[in-house]
Amino acid sequence: MNSNHFFVWMLTLSLLCANLAVTAQNDTIPFLYRGHLYVNATINDTISLGIIYDTGASDHFGVDSVWLAHSDWTPTDMGTARSGGGAGYMTVPLILDSTKVNIGTIQEQYAMVPVFKLRDVLDCHLDGISGIKGITDHPLEINFEQNLMIKHKNGLPDTKGYQQIPIRYENTRILLQVETNIGGTLVKGWYLMDTGSGGTVTFTAQATSLFQLDTISGKRYISDVTQNGLGDKKQEYYVSMMPDHIIIGSDTIFERPISYIPEGVGALGYAKYLGVIGNGIWSRYNIIIDVENEVLYLRRFKEFTPPIPTYDYTFRNRTDICKGWVVSGLIRAGDAVSAGMALGDTIISINGRNVTDYSWDEEWDIDTIPMQVLDIIGIDGSEKRITIAAKRLW
Repeated sequence: MNSNHFFVWMLTLSLLCANLAVTAQNDTIPFLYRGHLYVNATINDTISLGIIYDTGASDHFGVDSVWLAHSDWTPTDMGTARSGGGAGYMTVPLILDSTKVNIGTIQEQYAMVPVFKLRDVLDCHLDGISGIKGITDHPLEINFEQNLMIKHKNGLPDTKGYQQIPIRYENTRILLQVETNIGGTLVKGWYLMDTGSGGTVTFTAQATSLFQLDTISGKRYISDVTQNGLGDKKQEYYVSMMPDHIIIGSDTIFERPISYIPEGVGALGYAKYLGVIGNGIWSRYNIIIDVENEVLYLRRFKEFTPPIPTYDYTFRNRTDICKGWVVSGLIRAGDAVSAGMALGDTIISINGRNVTDYSWDEEWDIDTIPMQVLDIIGIDGSEKRITIAAKRLW
């Protein structure tokens, strides 16, 4: 080989290696954890939006109706479709334009994009939702310790210190076996991995009936809630209890209250799983999902601590359509109800400060304020002021 041929060969080899290095590079996506995994996305290279990554949302991508109405996106081909969610079924508008979605460096193409009333379920921080399309291609790491999602294109990363849990991947759902002991009743079987849930363990109506959860003695709270998920059931109730323990793999988890929905419908009605495992559990772990080999790798980095004092109401920030935070959940006969709060009320200010002045971080930590004086506009338009204190429920 003469020197010129050697130079060309070396140049070709170096370019090939460089190309391989680029194609093998992992995709890393930062997320903001606020009960859900919020990430930035781009539609068709031009339209930015904030979405949640939801392992319980199958392989779909959808957008919020209010966001779409105020965005620069003008789809040309529309239809309708029947869709299901955690609160039943509904007919939704359907964008039929071929749509490219980029989440970080991960790109997916969708032939259809449903339009949901997502903010009715969560709040105005949400523009869209992404399921797990492409999760079979490479192992996916969800690192709650560093708030990163990583698609490992080179195969599994170092899994030293992780436990391995068998999973099933069925109908674009990730299922794992979990054991929950509630007052001596063992609820053991397959559960859905659901990063679209901000709770711990939530049992379906079928599991509630099968294991007679309503008959188990012990402290419980009943909460009324509006729009508990996507679907046509606008209001329902759920029950919260403190289990003896939850076992996932080799980890035994204590002092995490669970919930069940006696009259649940849709994904929380009669399903092929007992319940869903939400971020109240997953946020303590670093996770690697290896769908191809049906293994979930878990490494706990944060201990489960006893529940802190909290309030017995929940709200959704709807300052995109009204003046404040809309009350979405109330414990029956709790302090908030006794003080005069009702579902659908709008909280205008807390301790004299307008809620529109709260940052997202402050909103997320609102339960840490030990006493709240709330100015409220009732669902009938009346004005009221109530005072309540945070307290330990368990």
